[in-house]
Amino acid sequence: MRNVATLTKRELMAYFLSPMAYIILTVFILLSGYLFFEFLTFSRRADMSGIIGFMAWLLLSVSPMLTMRLFADEFDSGTIETLMTAPVTTLEVVLSKYLASLVFLLVLIAPTLLYAAVLFGFGKPDPGPIVAGYFGLFLVGAFYLAVGMVASACVRTQISAAVVTFILLLSLYILGYLVRPDALDPLSKALRYIAFTHHFFGVFTKGIIDTRDVVYFLTMGLFCVFLTTVIVTVRRWR
Repeated sequence: MRNVATLTKRELMAYFLSPMAYIILTVFILLSGYLFFEFLTFSRRADMSGIIGFMAWLLLSVSPMLTMRLFADEFDSGTIETLMTAPVTTLEVVLSKYLASLVFLLVLIAPTLLYAAVLFGFGKPDPGPIVAGYFGLFLVGAFYLAVGMVASACVRTQISAAVVTFILLLSLYILGYLVRPDALDPLSKALRYIAFTHHFFGVFTKGIIDTRDVVYFLTMGLFCVFLTTVIVTVRRWR
């Protein structure tokens, strides 16, 4: 665990020394803040379900840029070999990169808690949907980052990693709306389960925390960590 902590600090430094991180942070806060006050003005309700759903869309858009450098840059520059010759395992490297991206995700989301504070300052919103919404927002964001990490491990350039990640996430999003909700055949059920939309939109945004949806996001995250570890190991020895 000491290796993971050390490597995570290294990755966090790489994030916060990058101008891209601050650009993403600024754009995310400005867009979500603008939409929050627009929702508040037009709906006249102390409700955050709409803005949380929008922030999930924003995260889908920026996640490819947050994860594109995780492994693609290491392979492109050749620093992956230097990193792997250190007394660390591939799993430790993968975990540290993923944990660092999760920390940055928290940094990205944290300022938006001000929106909830505004609601509580001017009204009496139900705290349940807000808590569930933010919990779900973190889970779906962690899922985006996990998919992006896998994509970054598969390609050699950062641009390719970003494009592949966005295509994968957008495809999974669209998949959720292509499968009929009332379809009972095994294939439709499997596709519906894989699509993250049914595990977040209309669930967490309505204040519902279902253990099945939590398990889905945790399972997908662990699977992506495992898959990334396998891919990096194979690429090292090719």
